[in-house]
Amino acid sequence: MDKNKTDFTSSLWRFGRKWIVHIIFCACFIYQFSHMSVMRPLIPEPTYMEYIFALFALTFLYLHYFLFIPRFLLQKKYVQYFIIAIVSALIWSCCEAGFLKTYLHKYFYSNFPSFVQTKLFIHDIVGISMRDIALLSIFILFSLYEEAVREKKSMKKESAKQLQLLKVKDEQKKDCFIEISQLLYCKQVRNYTHYFTSDSEFTTLSTLKETKELLGDNCIQISRNQLAMRHAILNQNDAYVTLHNPSDAGKPIILSVN
Repeated sequence: MDKNKTDFTSSLWRFGRKWIVHIIFCACFIYQFSHMSVMRPLIPEPTYMEYIFALFALTFLYLHYFLFIPRFLLQKKYVQYFIIAIVSALIWSCCEAGFLKTYLHKYFYSNFPSFVQTKLFIHDIVGISMRDIALLSIFILFSLYEEAVREKKSMKKESAKQLQLLKVKDEQKKDCFIEISQLLYCKQVRNYTHYFTSDSEFTTLSTLKETKELLGDNCIQISRNQLAMRHAILNQNDAYVTLHNPSDAGKPIILSVN
């Protein structure tokens, strides 16, 4: 019971870790935005307006992170993405500056002639655009790093598949590889898949469906949460599947199909 509870907590943490990082980033960004004049527009009397300006910037960044970067930059549509980045930066900067102008007119712009007000407004747009592009550059670098990590993992997985290997974790939670020919059966417990050989047990944070896709024709699904390797099956009926036990031929492994 304690092991299942630990597994569930671990899988929940792995699942939510990325979103926790985003939430922490947003909270830190909003806090720093309201306290750093370099990031935020000039505001004589800090108010709730700074939080609204921070949301403008965050909306701009996350639109790129979840929409434009995956669909254009990572698809190697560099020219289209460059145009989108510049245009979207100008649009969001104008929205923020326009929102800002109404607020600052009472405190700041009204002290200058109209032509100076226009210059100040253009200066704000340019400054905000440069800030947004600088922040976007950081998001682009982070997205490219994530993509590189994903490609590296994909290459390792494909290489392991060609070599008939599975990447798993041993009892000490260390990464290792096992040969598919050594595998007898698999069983899913919550979000983990447990792999059983003749003398060891390994785990991965994956579903049985994902494991079945990796193993392909090497396995058959004998129940809702169990897979049996074809090379290990001795007998099979509607109630049980009997597997060859390499460590003790006199004691075969019997799995229920219910």
